[in-house]
Amino acid sequence: MAELHAWKEVQWVSPLITAIIYAIITIVTQMGHPNDRYLKSFNLSMSETTSHAYHEDTVSYPLLCGMSAVVWIVYCVVLEYLLQRDAKKFRIHMATLMLGCLEAVLLTIAVTSAIKTSVGFLRPNFASVCKPILQANGSYVCSVAASEYEKSMISFPSGHASTGTAAGFFTTLYALWTLYFRAPAAADRDLSFVRQVCFLPALAPTLLALTVSVSRVTDFKHHTIDITMGTLLGLLFASVTFVRVLAAVPSTTSGGDHHLVVGETPLDIQS
Repeated sequence: MAELHAWKEVQWVSPLITAIIYAIITIVTQMGHPNDRYLKSFNLSMSETTSHAYHEDTVSYPLLCGMSAVVWIVYCVVLEYLLQRDAKKFRIHMATLMLGCLEAVLLTIAVTSAIKTSVGFLRPNFASVCKPILQANGSYVCSVAASEYEKSMISFPSGHASTGTAAGFFTTLYALWTLYFRAPAAADRDLSFVRQVCFLPALAPTLLALTVSVSRVTDFKHHTIDITMGTLLGLLFASVTFVRVLAAVPSTTSGGDHHLVVGETPLDIQS
C-alpha cells in the first residue's frame, strides 16, 4: 500500500494530456494537406531560395529521436543513480523526469507540426522534388505526385531543430540543475572539481542538437529562419516543462536540515 501511495507522486497527468493533444494534432495534420499559398506563388525563374539540389539527410529524423532518447536516458540514469541512494525515490524521480522530457518533446512536435501544415513554406530543395513543368500561362505545375512534393512544403519551422533542441536543452537543464542546485553528499572540494569536469558534458546535448540543426541547412532541407524558429520552440517547451518537473523532483537527495544563505546569515529549513 505504501508503494502504491509513493507512485502517486509521479507526475503523469500533464504528460497524459499532452500525449492526447499530440495524438489529435498528428491525426489532423496527417489527414490534411499543407497550405498552398507559397505553392501558388512559386516561380522557378524567381525562386532561387527553393531551387537547390536534393540531398539525403545527414541525420534522419528517426535517428535524431533515437539519439536524443539514448542521451537523455544515459544522463538521467547515471546522475540519479549517483545522487539517489533510496531505491524507491530513484524509481519515482526517474519516472517523473522521463515523463517530463517526453512531454517537452511531444509538445514541441505537436506545435511544430501544426505550424508546418498551416504555413506551407517551401523547402530550399522544392524545385528538385517538384520537378516543375512550365504551363502556357506562365505558371508551373509539379510533375510528380502530390504525396511527393507536399513533403517539401513543410519547411517552416524545422522539426529536427525543434525536437532536437527540446530534448537536448531539457537534458542540459537537468544536468546543470543537478550539478549546481541539488544537494549531493560530496565534500565542497570534490564537488567543485566535479562541476568543472562535468560542465562541458552537461552542454553536450544542446550542442549536439545545434549541430544537427546546422546540417539541415547544409542539406538544403531548411532555410535559416526555419532553424531559428525551430530552435526557439524547442527552448521554450523544454524550459516551461522543466519548471513543472522542478516542483515534483526535490532539489535535495535526502531528508534533513537544509541551509539557505541570505546575505551572511544561514537560515535553517526543516524538510
